[in-house]
This record gives sequence, structure tokens and C-alpha cells, in this order.
Amino acid sequence: MYSLAFPNMFNGSTVNLYKDYDAVKSNLRNLLYANRGGLFGDPHFGTNIKHILFDQAADDIMKELVKDDIYEAILSYMPQTTIDRDYIDVFVQDTFVSVTIKAKNDLGVVSDLLKIELLNTDEN
Repeated sequence: MYSLAFPNMFNGSTVNLYKDYDAVKSNLRNLLYANRGGLFGDPHFGTNIKHILFDQAADDIMKELVKDDIYEAILSYMPQTTIDRDYIDVFVQDTFVSVTIKAKNDLGVVSDLLKIELLNTDEN
């Protein structure tokens, strides 16, 4: 599997690509950062994570909504990744939100623990 090396896709006259494991991680990151409805031609691509985070208080219900949204997006758009909803952890502390996802990459059968900071307004 290959994927564009977003955001540094171009290098002069060549295109930078990620391969296999790095491509899966990049695609997953792009899927989670994309707002649902923002991709022309596929209005369901992406997640509603930003809307959920800003519309909800930081409680258990918000965490479950984020987990559901991530799980459904991965099931729909990342067929090369096997995931169990119980292995998605949402951590919230003040203005810091991070998600840890334990998933299996079916291309090389490599398990990984991904930590993606969804929202961090700490400017230290």
C-alpha cells in the first residue's frame, strides 16, 4: 500500500509517498483529522470529533461519543486495519484531549499503539 506523504507531498518534480505501515498510520491520521462532510464526493468521510469535543462537557458521555465516531470511521474507511472498540482510549485533562488506539495492521500483521493528540491548546 502506498499513500501520499501529506503535508510534504511534493519534492521538486517527484511525489513523496509513504509505504505499507507508514501509509496506514498516515491514512488513519488523515481520516481522524478530516471533518465529516469536508471531502467533495464523499460526504461521510472523516469524523465529527471536533464538533463533539466543543459541544460536550468533558465527561464519560463525550468520551463514548468520540470512541464511537472513531470506531465507525475506521470500520468504514480503513479496511486494512482491524480494531476493537474496547481498545480505543480517550484521555481528557482540561484543554488537552488525546486518543490512544490499539489496532492491527492487516497488511503486515503488525500490532501498534497509536497516540494521536486531537486537541491541545496548551501553549507552553
